Amino acid sequence: MKKLGLLVALMAVFVMSSTVFAAEKAQWTFMVFLNADNNLDRFGVIDVQEMEKAGLSKDVNIVVQLDRFKKETRRYVPTSRAADATADDWGLTSKMVQNMGEADMGDYKEMVNFVKWSKENYPAENYALVIWNHGAGWKKRSAEVAKGISYDDQSGNHISTDQLGTAMQSIAGILGKKIDILAMDACLMQMVEVAYEVRENALYMVASEETEPGDGWPYHLVCPPLVKEPSMSALEFAKLIPQAYAQSYPGKSTTQSAVVLAKMDALAEAINKFAVALMDAINTPAEAKIAKDALNVVQKYAYPENVDLGHIVKLILDKTADAKVKETGAELLMAYEKAVIQNNVTGYATKNSTGIAIFFPKTSWNSKYSTLKFSEYKWDEMVQMLMKAAVPAVAETPAPSVAPSTNSVNYYPSYPNMPGMPGVHPHWPPLDPMVY
Repeated sequence: MKKLGLLVALMAVFVMSSTVFAAEKAQWTFMVFLNADNNLDRFGVIDVQEMEKAGLSKDVNIVVQLDRFKKETRRYVPTSRAADATADDWGLTSKMVQNMGEADMGDYKEMVNFVKWSKENYPAENYALVIWNHGAGWKKRSAEVAKGISYDDQSGNHISTDQLGTAMQSIAGILGKKIDILAMDACLMQMVEVAYEVRENALYMVASEETEPGDGWPYHLVCPPLVKEPSMSALEFAKLIPQAYAQSYPGKSTTQSAVVLAKMDALAEAINKFAVALMDAINTPAEAKIAKDALNVVQKYAYPENVDLGHIVKLILDKTADAKVKETGAELLMAYEKAVIQNNVTGYATKNSTGIAIFFPKTSWNSKYSTLKFSEYKWDEMVQMLMKAAVPAVAETPAPSVAPSTNSVNYYPSYPNMPGMPGVHPHWPPLDPMVY
């Protein structure tokens, strides 16, 4: 009887401890992997200060791993600090919970460890991970693959697209489920190739087709609504972020969109059918010319090989006479509409942005594209075929002698240089000229 009584008592303690743990579980843990170990250093501090404006919360954990240029790496919790907290030596009032020394934020394993630490110390029902840094979408620089995200200047390392996919698989294993939101506060990351790489391990992806200004996300507009309404669903939060971003840049050309990753398989299949139809059509010079003309005027971004997928399809459909191209193009646009759940655009230079970019160079194919999961489809073969396709000859006429236009459309929006850093493009890695 004594043993039975002891067993009952132990079970009661276990139930009570489990109840306490459940009660401590927040609604959201918003994780920011903030790699400012580069020319974005000061913007990293500013963004954490913006997060602090969300206030204190037991329902929402905002946790940040901040690595600064030529400084150590620290972990902060902006939603957990003393009411009378004063700014530390970095100007932050957030609770600093760990000084890690120097960390290689260009190593995807470091990001995975950050998520593991966050889950163990700040468990929640929902998780969002923001990768904060330079971004380059999915290109080859000399002998290395330079496209990716999270460039660490001290280590010279960065997270490539395939490594991002590996990281998200590990993170899903740690969380025991798909992460609710994967977001990139970085340039050029909202691409078919990137979204397809992570589609199996995240519900929503939020990112920009175009470069981002140095200030990046307006965390003072993103975080407070979540703290105020912690019961917000992942869908609602994913849609809120592009809206807040657009609100903060009324005078600049910007993009930000949210994609539901469960729709990426259907979208990839639709892209594949469209690519196959185009491969047949462009054997006809007139159809090849239509596709090449569309590529000349399509919405492009800082890397001109990145073009807006929705816009290029619409441009081709407006001119093509090929029935199969029309059919598959219409199907592609329907799948596309289901995948893009929020798209916010500001300014004139990005006005034809519809939510997701795709790699579509005019010349010189990048062989490293084959390392991507999306390369299993026919898109890359179609693009290379179009490069070689013949088009009708056009009679040359002397160009009229006129003064250069001052009203030409700028498809490559430029932002003011960072103070004290002339020639630096915000949130875009300062890489060498691309060589194929």
